[in-house]
Amino acid sequence: MDVPVNVVSVPCFDLLCEQSEDYIDEIINPDETFVIAVEAASAMEYYKFADHVIGMNSFGESGPAGELFEKFGFTTDKLVASIKKFVA
Repeated sequence: MDVPVNVVSVPCFDLLCEQSEDYIDEIINPDETFVIAVEAASAMEYYKFADHVIGMNSFGESGPAGELFEKFGFTTDKLVASIKKFVA
């Protein structure tokens, strides 16, 4: 399945929020894009910009990163499966 994407890295959510609306619209393009945010932590704030958010809903988990990513759905296969629900 070919799906055109635009990946925007947001290393600091607060800095993104400080940008002008024109700049944010330029990098996210909300009128032409279904926006999915992926955050390997609590991610509720991303609903400010995204149509759907994939994030964690719990706190206090610890363990090897690979095991945690598998458990919470952040592996490539699980993310693709989750995203396909919205672009199919």
